[in-house]
Amino acid sequence: MIENAIRSAVIWVVFAAAFGGSLAAQDKPDFSGSWSLESKVNGADIPQALSVTQTVVRTNVRGEPMTPFYKDLTVRRVFASGPQVEAYVIGTLSGMVSGQVGGDLNRLRTHRRVAWEEQTLVIDSGSYTGAAPETGDWTERRERWALDSGGRLRVTVTTRSSGSVPITIDLIYRRQ
Repeated sequence: MIENAIRSAVIWVVFAAAFGGSLAAQDKPDFSGSWSLESKVNGADIPQALSVTQTVVRTNVRGEPMTPFYKDLTVRRVFASGPQVEAYVIGTLSGMVSGQVGGDLNRLRTHRRVAWEEQTLVIDSGSYTGAAPETGDWTERRERWALDSGGRLRVTVTTRSSGSVPITIDLIYRRQ
């Protein structure tokens, strides 16, 4: 009886060690794969297809096991004019200031944030020439990536700028 209980416990520990890492990585959606546009939206700036690679990290820098997480996302968007590839590091905030030291204070600044909000991956990017975001000449773009109940990829894109009204479009992609 005790031997059976010990054997069951050992089997459970082996099972948890073998499959626990892959289950933990599943608490966020995996967008990897090839996707084709299902929405009836046309335009030169609408990607008709996506190819997505999402990297999972399972070990630390010393090679020791750790709770798996999605490290980055590489997206190949296919437009009418041809493909474009962008890479995003998940969980980061970055930016850049152009110009030279002591130069114009109204130089172009850019920023990007890539982070999970619950089960949705949010990619914020923008630029501005003023002292802070949304000052001077500015643009903002937000992409919200989520899987719907049918397994389709929903990318909601909102663009705003100092010179126009906000525009939001919903793009639905079907996995190939």
